[in-house]
Amino acid sequence: MEGLDAVSVVGTRPDVRGGSGRAISGVAVAGYYLVSAVVSPLGGRLVGRLGPGLAMRLACGGASLGLVGIAVASDAHTIVIALTLLGLPNALVQPAANQVLSDTVPVRRQGVAFGLVQSAIPSATLLSGVLLAVFGSQDSWRAAVWSVVALTLAAQLLIRLPAKSARMASDPSAPLPSLPAPVGGAPLMVGLVVGAVLASVAATSLPSFVASTGAARGLTPAQVAVVQVVGSLACIGLRVLAAWRGSLLPGARMLGGVAGMLLVGTAGYALLATSSAVVFGVGVVVAYAFGWGWNGLFNLSVSRARAGRVSGATGLTQGGVFLGGVVGPLLFAWVLDTHGLGAAWLVVAGGAIAASLSIVYAVRRWAGAGEVEVR
Repeated sequence: MEGLDAVSVVGTRPDVRGGSGRAISGVAVAGYYLVSAVVSPLGGRLVGRLGPGLAMRLACGGASLGLVGIAVASDAHTIVIALTLLGLPNALVQPAANQVLSDTVPVRRQGVAFGLVQSAIPSATLLSGVLLAVFGSQDSWRAAVWSVVALTLAAQLLIRLPAKSARMASDPSAPLPSLPAPVGGAPLMVGLVVGAVLASVAATSLPSFVASTGAARGLTPAQVAVVQVVGSLACIGLRVLAAWRGSLLPGARMLGGVAGMLLVGTAGYALLATSSAVVFGVGVVVAYAFGWGWNGLFNLSVSRARAGRVSGATGLTQGGVFLGGVVGPLLFAWVLDTHGLGAAWLVVAGGAIAASLSIVYAVRRWAGAGEVEVR
């Protein structure tokens, strides 16, 4: 994720030939999300075969190579290809991280752990902004990308093979533990994946169009930046808080908390459709906090519903999230061009409502199947 904002800057630089900055960014980010969406289900299965430790090492290595490609790029096409290929390691990261948390973190602490992992995504966005502010001169944007390469290489030092995987590697003949039956069956997973797609369609419109909406409401760039920072911080805080408090609830009610957050987020999206600058500011914070703050609680819920199959299950749901990342900005742009800014945000709000209803369907499937004992 750290590479996305850097690529937007690359597209505007005179030493990168071929195409406008906005066009480059749009194609590159769409390719990144599309590859992530297509490969994530396979990535989840690969994590199950390789083990999460090795999968995370491969993901970090792939991210380093892709960012190096961006840093040395001399034309727009190379940037698009490099960022698109970054979708491959990105498809391994989430399933691997979720499997590590499920395997190694005590149940009573998993809520905080899942929330902290998901807060890394908006935190990376803030870090990208800081890097671009520091290295944002005409000739030093590549230094920003190289600094992120260094971070991905440093992350390799922090990856350890989980004890469970190490034991299995040392004794391949060791019997595998029996797994609980998948709660809710395939219909529950369908509800989760569809909900993830729709929720992401809504959420990914925020970073893409909040700035232009703020300008249309009469806010200065500095004011829009402040609102976005506050919204990002609210998103980070709620991802941790919701997962922490939600982990204390039974599984079906935990997942119900995701549906409730999406409903509140709907109100934030709807506020963005109004013409008031003050209401816009409130809407941004509410939309970021609740419309994009559900991820930690959602992944924790998936891990509880598919205990022992966490990487495969979250590979599917994360593929839905990435697919929403492709569809959301494109749908918003089309409605914006044909019906205007207010209508575009109302469509986003409708997507959040539909996501909430899909999650409610999954909740009912879970409640009807009973709870899963997690140890």
